[in-house]
Amino acid sequence: MTTITRIIVALLLLTAASAMAQSLKIGFINAFRIEAESETTKRVIEQIKKEFAPREQQLQALQKQGVELRSELEREADKMKPADRAAKEKRLAALSQQFEQMQRSYSEDMEFRQREARSRLIGEIGAVINAIAEAEKFDLVLQQAIFASTQIDLTDRVMKELAKRPPAAETR
Repeated sequence: MTTITRIIVALLLLTAASAMAQSLKIGFINAFRIEAESETTKRVIEQIKKEFAPREQQLQALQKQGVELRSELEREADKMKPADRAAKEKRLAALSQQFEQMQRSYSEDMEFRQREARSRLIGEIGAVINAIAEAEKFDLVLQQAIFASTQIDLTDRVMKELAKRPPAAETR
């Protein structure tokens, strides 16, 4: 290599090194904390509870009927006519089957709704993080870290921005 080529390569390396030496603006968010503590999450949980409250009450009423019928059968089985006892046992079996079906349906629907709400919440959190990162010109925002200084923790800012968003985005 000639001397001029060596000088050019050295200058290019120095330029690249100085470009890399510029400080990076790094942020960190604690997604678990946002999900657990944000007002938006609390509103969504309350909304889902309200949505499923009537079905939960139906389940409780059906369970109460089953318990009452079972205790009646246990108390009065000796005094009942065989036909009456068989009819009540059949009714108890039908109630039990209906309860199990309703409970399974309730659980499946609740899980689906929770996953749907969580997915929407994650999308909202991502949008807020992107908005903060772009507005404040962050080079990198991390979600998981073994250690993160409080100086780069954006979690509280993300939760504040989420709280400012209208609750209309949380409805079905």
